[in-house]
Amino acid sequence: MKNLFLILIVIAAIALSSCEKDSDGTPVIINPNAAMNCQIDGQSWTAFTRVTTNTSGTFVINGSALSSDALNITIAGETVGTYTLGTAQFGFSGSYSPVASNPDSAYTALNGTVVITELNTTMKKISGTFQFNAINVLNNNLNKAITDGVFTSLSYN
Repeated sequence: MKNLFLILIVIAAIALSSCEKDSDGTPVIINPNAAMNCQIDGQSWTAFTRVTTNTSGTFVINGSALSSDALNITIAGETVGTYTLGTAQFGFSGSYSPVASNPDSAYTALNGTVVITELNTTMKKISGTFQFNAINVLNNNLNKAITDGVFTSLSYN
């Protein structure tokens, strides 16, 4: 029952925040082409919500699915190109948490890449691909393979 209530709240919040009313009161979808998905240990994963920001030249891309998990990518750069993720890379990181509300479940990128394939600064939309290998923050014997990642037409502030 608790999960059903949480899902209903998430759906309502997204519906209210992703639409605006046209002059006749009809809802208008703000960004119907936005998408973020990947494979996590070979299983398909799709973000139900996506939030992207660009603050002082650093993009932060967040996605979460209905199962309360979350995937985050941070890139200190504002140009089309390839960026390397990893624990030794300042300003470039990736993480995945199967239970976003539990920091002990977090996995952080050990290595990987993000490729920004399109960046439209006029329309404020970003697209690209990503992949990384991640280890659990508390137990480095646990790992996750994030592969075949794609984000498309994500709006940013």
